[in-house]
Amino acid sequence: MEHLLNENLLKFFTQYALMEGSTNALSIGGLKNLLQNQFAQYLKDTFSLDNLIKTMDKNNDGTVSFDEFVILIKKITGTSQ
Repeated sequence: MEHLLNENLLKFFTQYALMEGSTNALSIGGLKNLLQNQFAQYLKDTFSLDNLIKTMDKNNDGTVSFDEFVILIKKITGTSQ
């Protein structure tokens, strides 16, 4: 089951990254677009998306890798272990 989830996440991630000319990283803006378009049901009114994204960008390069993206999705959907 987790394999299927990761495949779908990879599909979304790659789709949005390609719009930015990459396949391995999303800009913060691209990540926000992806989250708002594909995961809006998990974003609460009081949800601090900016702060959460900052904590996920561990190396402060202004981009998010697929691994960072998966961690973020698991955190906002409540599926992290």
